[in-house]
Amino acid sequence: AVVSTQSTGMEFKEFLDMMANVFQYHLSHPEAQQSNGPSIDMAQNKRLEDLFDSLDSDDSGFIDAEEIIKLTEKLGEKMTLEEVQDLIKQVDKDGDGRVNKDEFKRLMASK
Repeated sequence: AVVSTQSTGMEFKEFLDMMANVFQYHLSHPEAQQSNGPSIDMAQNKRLEDLFDSLDSDDSGFIDAEEIIKLTEKLGEKMTLEEVQDLIKQVDKDGDGRVNKDEFKRLMASK
């Protein structure tokens, strides 16, 4: 893992990996177990979209700082708004302060 110089000590990718483990049921749908190539790509895309949708609690089409803070609180983690904004900046390609579905899928596909 890349060591972050930010106060969180966590890269956004590590954070999302942690979230993927929390939402593991989204990653284990039966349709993902198909053996032909194109269906695997479609199933992986569907799983990533399902995971994104589960993190996007207000159905805005974006994962924002407030949603991340609420989620980390449910997991027993305390993160400040500034820490969460620093995480978002690592993946926010369009600079709007939020993570959209394309940014999320690009990041998760880079595993």
